Amino acid sequence: MDKQKLAELIIKEVGGKENIQQSWHCITRVRFNVVNNDKVNLDKIKSLDGVLGAQFKSGQFQVIIGKDVADVFKQISQVLGNELLNQNTSAPKQKLNIIERIFDTISGIFTPILPAIVGAGLLKGVLALFVALKILLETNSNYQILYFISDAPFYFLPFLIAFSAAKKFNTDPSLSVTLAGVLMYPKIVEYAAGGNIHSLPFLGISIPMNNYASSVIPIILGIWLLSYVHKGVEKIIPKSLRIVFVPLLTLLITAPLLLMFIAPVGNYAGIYLEMFFSGLFSFAGPIAGLLMGGLMPLIVITGMHYAFFPSTFASFDKYGFDIMLLPMNLVANFAQAGAVLGVYFKTKDKKMKQLSLSTFIPAIFGITEPAIYGVTMKLKKPFYASLVGGAVGGAIFGTLVVKATAFTIPGIMSLPTYIIKGTNNFLYAVIGVAASLIVSLTLTLLMKLKEETSEKMIGESEPAIIKNYDNTSIDSMPIDNTPIDVHAPLTGKIMPLQEVPDSTFSNGLVGKGIAIVPEDGIVYSPFSGKVTMITPTNHAIGITSNNGVELLIHVGLDTVALNGEGFDLNVQIGEEIEMGDKLLAFDIEKIKQKNISLISPIIVTNSPQFLDIICTLDNQVTACESKLLMLIR
Repeated sequence: MDKQKLAELIIKEVGGKENIQQSWHCITRVRFNVVNNDKVNLDKIKSLDGVLGAQFKSGQFQVIIGKDVADVFKQISQVLGNELLNQNTSAPKQKLNIIERIFDTISGIFTPILPAIVGAGLLKGVLALFVALKILLETNSNYQILYFISDAPFYFLPFLIAFSAAKKFNTDPSLSVTLAGVLMYPKIVEYAAGGNIHSLPFLGISIPMNNYASSVIPIILGIWLLSYVHKGVEKIIPKSLRIVFVPLLTLLITAPLLLMFIAPVGNYAGIYLEMFFSGLFSFAGPIAGLLMGGLMPLIVITGMHYAFFPSTFASFDKYGFDIMLLPMNLVANFAQAGAVLGVYFKTKDKKMKQLSLSTFIPAIFGITEPAIYGVTMKLKKPFYASLVGGAVGGAIFGTLVVKATAFTIPGIMSLPTYIIKGTNNFLYAVIGVAASLIVSLTLTLLMKLKEETSEKMIGESEPAIIKNYDNTSIDSMPIDNTPIDVHAPLTGKIMPLQEVPDSTFSNGLVGKGIAIVPEDGIVYSPFSGKVTMITPTNHAIGITSNNGVELLIHVGLDTVALNGEGFDLNVQIGEEIEMGDKLLAFDIEKIKQKNISLISPIIVTNSPQFLDIICTLDNQVTACESKLLMLIR
């Protein structure tokens, strides 16, 4: 599918622009914070060509795209428009529990800065390989310059996190980066490194002199505090003076609190996190490795791996290596590669054979979502084999205490980061990943795969399951081929949808239907059913009939610009409605005064579930009396 069309369809099925608070992407997934989970059409998104899977995890809605995620996200960003639309703060926020909020926050902060971290980490691995092969010497100026480049993102990590956290917490980015500069100020780093000056007095309170280079938690907590202080100061300062006093007061309040209390506490939190996980592996390395290596695919799928990021960076800062997240991810990824390779040799289904081979290569390079969602989880048994393979590799890594020396994508390109002079660490890493791949490959070859499952999964898209308005499946209901009539919700003149001066509607991106130029300002229910969607500005309403018709009634074009002015809502989401009920009133004259088009599209948003949708041939319709659409099942 064309990337632009896919992006438009994803946004549509996520619930439209108004249902998106934030959007970003990682290596394989587009991630959304949505206003209302119920507006997301999960089944339709999963069935889109180009989408490997979709899920709600850790307070986010995630659409798994695979290798084309950056291109698709670029199109999504263009459709959404300004960054302000990606941070729809005027919309009510989805309520999350504390664990979901933590995972969502860490994911939203780290995902945008991963390119810099991963790129620098791979460069560190290449340098380690060059030194091991004696292509470069550590005293060589070429090595030193390249090392400066590779180490900069890690040393100045607080700056990267500050910029990303400012977007996540929706606060001022320049003040956020300034706060990182305060933590990384050369004199503070100098005092901390020298050890002669442990603290400086400020207003009678001692400020610890700590080195916050490569730290994570202090700056995240600092930007979180900044977001509240900045909003609070803005409320009490008149608009005419904000440009002067808001930045001044925000820094004067936030920076001292950060240096005195928050940063030291965050620093200790990172240290204790690192101590906990390091202690776990030193105390029960084989068992911890077996569990982490075996369960890592499930941890990654749920997004819980982001919770390990702070302790991973704390370990890099203190010891210069990681023995948990990256090594365990590495064996788990090679186990996935072994499983899909086993499917390639085992299956007789040509489409599955082709798919397994095409997902094997990304898995070797550390990108396993295509393998997981496209092959192993669909066939189930290979996924179980990959868990066993990862557990075996994890136990080996845990026993031999295998160390990763840089943050990279856990794949074959990251192996040079396991080179440590004077040790067998690299050899142990190769043994562990080879064991993971071979065990999962062997188990998959020994298993009996259900070819009929393969054909079902890899063939043409399955027929969509019709959902009732309460999201329960009605595919088990007796088949009724009787056409469904939808009456006019408005009184006015008819316009073919293709003539509507808005490509989103005229090109059928939202669905099939027709448009009405209203002559009075009342929207009536054209059938009995339930209200399923209302835009925050009340200019559009979604309703679902008792027999499965999902209808969008969009009053006017660009009426979202009115911010609800002139619209009077008569129903609420979830309310049962009957034919002829008054849904919405709107001021026609006010819309005309604002030079906004009154053309109102009436769209069947689940059009693919019907064989055909026939529109009325009348030029004029009367609300609740005229038949507007006939849907053929």
